[in-house]
Amino acid sequence: MNQEILKEYFPGLVVPESQEDDFETKLRLKGITRYANLYLAIKEHTNDQITYKSLSEYYRYDIKLRRALHKIIAFTEVAMRAAICNKYGHIEIEKQNWKKQLSNTFHCYYSPNDAVYKKILFFFNNIERDKVTLFDMLENCDLQVLNSIFLLLDTDQQSSLFKSDFDHLKENLDALRELRNCVEHHQLLIIKDLKEVWIGGEKKNGLKANVENAINLSPKLAKDELKKTINDCLIIDESKERSEQNTYHLLPEFKVYFDDITKHERKNTVK
Repeated sequence: MNQEILKEYFPGLVVPESQEDDFETKLRLKGITRYANLYLAIKEHTNDQITYKSLSEYYRYDIKLRRALHKIIAFTEVAMRAAICNKYGHIEIEKQNWKKQLSNTFHCYYSPNDAVYKKILFFFNNIERDKVTLFDMLENCDLQVLNSIFLLLDTDQQSSLFKSDFDHLKENLDALRELRNCVEHHQLLIIKDLKEVWIGGEKKNGLKANVENAINLSPKLAKDELKKTINDCLIIDESKERSEQNTYHLLPEFKVYFDDITKHERKNTVK
């Protein structure tokens, strides 16, 4: 183990000799700065000695959280497409008149921002047909474009899918998009500065607020199950029974846990 790296990037970290090779491999494959940023963030919130074992637990928890959020956001993305396409997916959009046709379809003026406008223009410039269905267009566009089209639905149509702060739906969908990008690019979520979101009429920030926003923007019937999925990220080995020994014990600033799931799940889930 390179002691100079330990002194420079991980001052005070306890790495037993038996774990040095493993840590050195992780630094080579994951990146020194990546681990160092996580270590320094944890160190800011505790005076306790940090071991390589505990640092690894934070890292593994972040991986599990990202995997869970990938499934949650993918579920929402597909459901949003369905909410639009079940009613309008058959509508044909012409290459030369797409903005006006989308406005007419949703009975409101469609004025996408520059980024969305360029993405839709790029899509139409790279297809050989003169027109496509709205379904085909949304299947080939990203979440930013999908969000902009979903906002054209009326509130009744939107609320049939999920419950959110509809006065701030645009901001919440944009925060979901950024969270998705962080997940897909494998960024460490537990130390990431994320966008502010609106929950219950209040503006909130931080990881838990963004995860809660992602769940609020998921189909209503799935919420309890999705919260349980997030809670289960704290279980070290999900093939074994939940116990104190089989739970990541992390500082509250770096974990997400929901108490307001069903009584049965509360009783059987270890914090």
